[in-house]
Amino acid sequence: MPADMTMLADHTARQLLDFSQKLDINLLDNVVNSMYYDVGSQQRLAQEVLTNLKDHPDAWTRVDTILEFSQNMKTKVCSDYWFK
Repeated sequence: MPADMTMLADHTARQLLDFSQKLDINLLDNVVNSMYYDVGSQQRLAQEVLTNLKDHPDAWTRVDTILEFSQNMKTKVCSDYWFK
């Protein structure tokens, strides 16, 4: 995997997992889109980031924001399913 992709994935994961900051809905929507529509390493990176988010003990606190502000129906469905 190219180093720039690893850095991007690391930055994305850190940003989405930083619960002291406001959730970047557009970034989350982009990661979900990548998981559904990309292939290969991009899709695997997206899956890894989303799994880390889902497994975070405070992830459930993001559901209301995701459901209210996401423009991506796949993101809304994932958040409702993952964080119950």
